[in-house]
Amino acid sequence: MARPKTHTPEVRERLVARALEVARDEGIGALALRSLAESAGTSTTAVYALFGSKDALQAAVLASAFNDFAAAQEAIPATDDPVMDIAWTGASYIQWAVDHPRLYEAMFGETASRIASTPELDAAGARAFACVHDAVRRAQASGAFRPADEATVVTSLWAQVHGLASLMIAGQLPAGADPAAAAFATIDGWRAQH
Repeated sequence: MARPKTHTPEVRERLVARALEVARDEGIGALALRSLAESAGTSTTAVYALFGSKDALQAAVLASAFNDFAAAQEAIPATDDPVMDIAWTGASYIQWAVDHPRLYEAMFGETASRIASTPELDAAGARAFACVHDAVRRAQASGAFRPADEATVVTSLWAQVHGLASLMIAGQLPAGADPAAAAFATIDGWRAQH
């Protein structure tokens, strides 16, 4: 009788999905390989054979989180108003972060800085910011945004939504603050003067 394969792509997917659940519910630091393997119906040997290390498994979890984060932004259809596309993409960014605070912290916090980059993680990270890059390009090409280095504009917008998301997750948004007005103040700062 043939021995069942334990190191298949399906087992890898199952391990990442289960690890993502643990990270979402308890934080990425709560990943324990033995219990993770058991809950995914496999062994720690399969974890090491498929990923090589706990860090590599964590990188796969972060890549999966970034891909889900990107999919939420990609669900916002592009229109002929790139400035509003930026606003809606930012709203999607914040909503995803508020809905997945532990994953968001893992993606952008200290944990992420300790995990070695992988091609899968790099691609997922780039995908997560492709929508805003595209909208900024379109806003500049249409004349709605003033000419500036694209990376600078994207970083400015990212800093705004990241800060808002972090404040909202921590419950530290000042009383009476309007997050949409705060976000639009940054967007308006990049508008071309007419």
